[in-house]
Amino acid sequence: MSPNPFADPRVRSIETTDRAVAHEILHRVYRLQSLDAAVSDDFRFRRSVTGESRFAVGHLEYGGVVRTLSDPLPYFSIATVVAGRVTVSDGVEEVRGTTGQTVAFSSSRVKDTRWEHLELSQIMLDREAVEKELAVLGLTAPRGLHLTSMNPVSPAHQKHWRSVSGHLRQLVGNDAAMASQLVRSAAFHTVVAAFVEGFSTTAVGLDERSEGPLLPSTVRRAMTFMAEHAHDDIGVAEIAEAARLTPRGLQLAFRKHLDSTPMAELRKARLRGAHDELLASDPTLGHTVASIAANWGFAHAGRFSAIHLEAYGRSPRETLES
Repeated sequence: MSPNPFADPRVRSIETTDRAVAHEILHRVYRLQSLDAAVSDDFRFRRSVTGESRFAVGHLEYGGVVRTLSDPLPYFSIATVVAGRVTVSDGVEEVRGTTGQTVAFSSSRVKDTRWEHLELSQIMLDREAVEKELAVLGLTAPRGLHLTSMNPVSPAHQKHWRSVSGHLRQLVGNDAAMASQLVRSAAFHTVVAAFVEGFSTTAVGLDERSEGPLLPSTVRRAMTFMAEHAHDDIGVAEIAEAARLTPRGLQLAFRKHLDSTPMAELRKARLRGAHDELLASDPTLGHTVASIAANWGFAHAGRFSAIHLEAYGRSPRETLES
């Protein structure tokens, strides 16, 4: 079976109980570095793929337990668990998928994956075709389109993805529909829109290109959450949850895209909040620098004054009294 799911629009399938045959296919199709499989008497493997040059629909069954280490695929692979269990780690994030859950496999990192009597329904999207479609959606990915999280952004988005992928699965089984270029293009447009809306990627709006660094949606969500909750008692755990990342993944994302840390950016957000409150306050009504600083989490008024002076060029007292 060809490792390229888009090379042949016909249905291609294989079913075998021979582990050696199945594992050779897995090595080629999924770019495996290594494979470690448990021995069982009831082993069965089945894989089928059909589609066109931009998208393909697949189904995979592996009747056993196996752990693999694999290189990034040259296309996007989004899978919904039909039965069994899959655990995937890319060094930044770990995802555990059970029946009904959808996983978008990491597109830029080596994956450590464990399958347990797994049955998957797959959607595969050609990377180049998806990147070309972004402009139609008002999006761009100047440094290339990559996933920044393997999880859907929300349960609602996961539900929508399953609906769209189910429609695509029906489409590829309809010869009359697949014979129409217009129908296929409309379906591809819909599935790409569901993909970039439903999963965190490096895609950004075309009107965002000149507004500072291009940030992935996970980092943007974290920054928005901090701006909205800077006054609250939040830390890395809460920010990571809002960004839909693990705390370690959040730290790595901030280091990569902002050359900073989540707590450093939270302190900046709190400093901005304190500065704005100083501007809006009236010292004749009893408002003080110390009380405003404390409101925003700065317990040491002297240290707050030094930080404020460095950031805004004047002391908090001057700001309050202006």
